[in-house]
Amino acid sequence: MQQVCFDVLAEIKPGTEVEWMSEVSSLVPLLVLCKWLGLPTDNLDHLARWSDEDDSALVSEAADCLAGFADDPAGLVVACRRLVSHHPASGALWWLCARVLTASDPAEAAWEAWQLVNDDGTTDRLARLLPFPHDEPIAVLGWPELAGAALAERPDLDVIAIRRRSGDDHRRARLARRDAPVRIVSEVDAAALEPSHLLVETPAASPSSAVVPEGAADLLTTLAATGAVGWLVAGVGRVLPERMFAAVRAELEREQTEHAPVELVEVTRFARVAGPRGLDAPDGLLRRVDSPVAPELLRLS
Repeated sequence: MQQVCFDVLAEIKPGTEVEWMSEVSSLVPLLVLCKWLGLPTDNLDHLARWSDEDDSALVSEAADCLAGFADDPAGLVVACRRLVSHHPASGALWWLCARVLTASDPAEAAWEAWQLVNDDGTTDRLARLLPFPHDEPIAVLGWPELAGAALAERPDLDVIAIRRRSGDDHRRARLARRDAPVRIVSEVDAAALEPSHLLVETPAASPSSAVVPEGAADLLTTLAATGAVGWLVAGVGRVLPERMFAAVRAELEREQTEHAPVELVEVTRFARVAGPRGLDAPDGLLRRVDSPVAPELLRLS
């Protein structure tokens, strides 16, 4: 019955008679999980506001839901596969599912992952590592979750948020919530302002490659010519082993028309990688890998 529910709900598209489903069609697996676990229906409101860019909140709720499948191994596999197929760019969700699927105690693994995500020190570390005092602008592509929060803690900086070419719907809402003093500029204007740093946040990476918003590679080249130093921001759970990242890449290619456009860049394009332990050289990402390889997630189709 659970599989039937997944299949039916996953096929519902915007424009059907169930109009509210158009708001949450990308979150169908999570809705199903919450209904199975008897969570109150008012949870639908905040679930509907989530996107692949709200990884921390999404992973926290998914961990809560997946813990309820500890005694149902088959259901756990189905739930994990559906979750990552609907959020293929969320490295933290792949990380969570891999940890839960390979654990002897899935519930304990889910709660441990929840704790790690909620204790992620990337924002605080990044805020402290940004230069002080500093006169030149600091640029960030879009206004992503972790980098945006770090910059909001530094009102002394001249921050410019560069409009993404697509998938930038949540920038305005995040800026409003943070009340951050930020100038929003185009790529051309950013180059003219000659920022000293460019922050690009990745939702998923491997020791060699990173998923970044569309246009990030061109922007790195453009701003490097003006002297900007590129920093990749990768929070807890975003760095996956190469085999898991290959599955992420395959799913993104398969679903590229249904999600915000992204591209892959080599991590060596960046001078530093910011994470929960501070700044690393790009070749240090291998030490950040803390996800097992879950065979159940290597092929979703």
